Amino acid sequence: MQSAAAPVLNLSGENDGLEYGASVDLASGSYPRSIWGEKSSSSGGWNLKTRAELSQGMYDFNGGDTGAYVTVQGTDDDEETFFWGSAAISKGDVSPLKAGAKKVFPGDEGKFMVAPRYDFETSTAKVVLGFESDDTSAYLTVSEDDKDLLIEQKIDDSNSAKVKAGLSGLISASLTNEGDLGSTTVTLTGDEVDVEVKSDGWVAGITCDKKIVGAEPTVRFSKSLSFGL
Repeated sequence: MQSAAAPVLNLSGENDGLEYGASVDLASGSYPRSIWGEKSSSSGGWNLKTRAELSQGMYDFNGGDTGAYVTVQGTDDDEETFFWGSAAISKGDVSPLKAGAKKVFPGDEGKFMVAPRYDFETSTAKVVLGFESDDTSAYLTVSEDDKDLLIEQKIDDSNSAKVKAGLSGLISASLTNEGDLGSTTVTLTGDEVDVEVKSDGWVAGITCDKKIVGAEPTVRFSKSLSFGL
C-alpha cells in the first residue's frame, strides 16, 4: 500500500477590494509555496476579475519551478456572455495558455450554451455545447480528434451523479453524497476505483486498480489550514 500526506497552510485577506493570500505545502522538504492577488472591477457593463499567482516549486514553468500565472475573466451584467484567458510568465517569457468564451441562451426549459475554447500548449481547439436545467446538465465537447459527453444529474438534496463517455466508451462515472459529516465521492474509470471523503478541510482518499486481486492501493490524506489576515 502506498500513502501520501499533504498538509497545506493557506493565508488569505482582503483590503480595499484586493483579495490576496499565500500557501505553503508542508509535506515537501522544499516547501513549495505561492502568493497571489485578485482584483475585481466593473467597466462598461462588464465585470472583470484579474488574478496573478507567483509560485516556486508548485508548478512546472517550461522546465523551471519559478514563475507566475495570470488569468483574466469577464462577464456581462446579465451573466449571459463570458470570456477568459490565462498565461504563464517565467524568466521574462510570456506564454499564452488557454482562452475561451461562452454564450448562454435562456429558455423556458433551461439554459443552452455554446463555449469555444483554445489550448495554446496543445494547439487544440474545442467547442462545448451544453444544456442546464434545475436537476440535469449535459455537455458535449467536440474537437478535431475527439468527442465526449458529460451528464450531471441531481438525484435528491444529498446525492448527485456524473457520467462521462467518449468515442471509445465510458471515461468515468461518479456518485457523490453530501451529508452532515461532509461529502463522499466514489469514482469509476476505465482502470481504477477511487473513494474520496472531504470534511472541514480534511481530504482522505483511496485509489485502487479495478482488478482488486494483487492490486496495490494508494491512500492519501491532506489538510488545508486557512487563516485570515
